[in-house]
Amino acid sequence: MTAPAAGLDSPGDDTARSGHARGGVRRWRVLAGVLGAVCVLAGVLLLVARPAHDVGTVPVAAPVAGVPVAPGVVPATVTIRGVDTPAVPVSTAPDGSLTLPEHPTTVGWWSPGALPGSATGSVVLAGHVDSRVAGLGAFAVLRDLRVGERVTVRGADGRDVGYEVVARREYRKAELPPGTFARDGAPRLVLITCGGRFDPVARSYDDNVVVFATPAQTS
Repeated sequence: MTAPAAGLDSPGDDTARSGHARGGVRRWRVLAGVLGAVCVLAGVLLLVARPAHDVGTVPVAAPVAGVPVAPGVVPATVTIRGVDTPAVPVSTAPDGSLTLPEHPTTVGWWSPGALPGSATGSVVLAGHVDSRVAGLGAFAVLRDLRVGERVTVRGADGRDVGYEVVARREYRKAELPPGTFARDGAPRLVLITCGGRFDPVARSYDDNVVVFATPAQTS
């Protein structure tokens, strides 16, 4: 299965296909705009007054040699600033597009990627920033997360996997780094939603807000 590679695109009217990514999950340079639909449900317009300024250093998904694969967990919830958000597995539709939960208070875990707690690969969670009907989404907070903040993913088996935010970036849709969805390399958590200017004609945001986190140190 191909990996997502670029920004969140707009499917048009959110009342027709609210919550479904239309940009398509395809290889880098083949289909820009893979995550665009995370930006499409807008109408709240509370997130576009200022950019999400870049902070921190993005961890490199470099190959990790000689590291045994640890058993991961299938995510059930993600907790940010004390708020628990349901997470459900998502994959690709027949046309190659990324499908996401319809409601903005639920996020999607890209199931072809890594499991939280695994020794390698990117765990990717993506969610709608807002909805014209439901208001702000669970991932609206991403634009304000700071380096050092903790994110906890709880597995379906009750195990918690902790991560620490190390960087936040705002990318143009077509400029989302191709390594964002790496299924090998050092373990990290990648959280994605929309940001930037909202285009009322295209019914989508211009950018993606991406938060990177690495496994938290255990005492």
